[in-house]
Amino acid sequence: MQHLPFPAAAKDDEAEINKLTKKPEWEPHKGAWIAAYRAYRENSGSPFAIFPYDFGPGVGDRQYALYDTRKGSGELRRMRRKEGLKSCPICGSPVTGDLDHYLPRAAYPEFSIMRANLIPACTHCNSGGKRTTVHGGEPRRFIHPYFDDWSGQEIWYVEIVPPFKAAQFVPLGLPGLGAPRDQIVEFHLNNVLGTQFQLSMATEWSSLPTQIKLRDNQLSIASVTRQVDQELRVARAAKGQNSWQAALLRGIQRSPDAIQYLRDEAIVAVLPPGA
Repeated sequence: MQHLPFPAAAKDDEAEINKLTKKPEWEPHKGAWIAAYRAYRENSGSPFAIFPYDFGPGVGDRQYALYDTRKGSGELRRMRRKEGLKSCPICGSPVTGDLDHYLPRAAYPEFSIMRANLIPACTHCNSGGKRTTVHGGEPRRFIHPYFDDWSGQEIWYVEIVPPFKAAQFVPLGLPGLGAPRDQIVEFHLNNVLGTQFQLSMATEWSSLPTQIKLRDNQLSIASVTRQVDQELRVARAAKGQNSWQAALLRGIQRSPDAIQYLRDEAIVAVLPPGA
């Protein structure tokens, strides 16, 4: 979850359609196709303002297939391997290397090769349940990394739900986002985070007491709190401020009981056997 610069200017995206529609089988669709691209940008990719266009029998299937014939091209490969990504711009996982269609190409095949609709992502985001979901009723939609510049700020945290030895991890939008961003973030979190997120959170959470023990000789509430603050600063710098790790640490910061639990577990970790 982060704000990204556009991978191509509007004229460059349209140039691809102009080039493609020089072929006789595509030429009749040039005007409608360009109009669809312009509507996408004018409405910031909103699924509430953009509706799939019927280009005629069989055309949607051919538009859908265009991505498959081009996904190995140099340009899309560079987007897939975008430099400088610290985490997945869609879900915040530590994995990147794939491309996801913001408006799913199954519903919107006309945007299958539109670069403004292609987001660098992790494999889970590209292959998970999100790809068949368009929105959840206005204003509930996915965050668009290109158009939603507010996604560059911290927007979520992970609530750690007791019992802490078998904690549950609930992703929540940060207070103060305001409407409709709060509903957008809630919908986004509920639809992009799945089993892998829960497994990763459980691993991070269970390993924290040992990490704190290794770095902290005092093991007071104040010193553990400082350790969590430091870990958060490192996570922001290394993985991004809306990464899974940063969101978990923000959740710990917000919970005195979680801080106390980490301290108690760290103390147990340093006790001699039988103590």
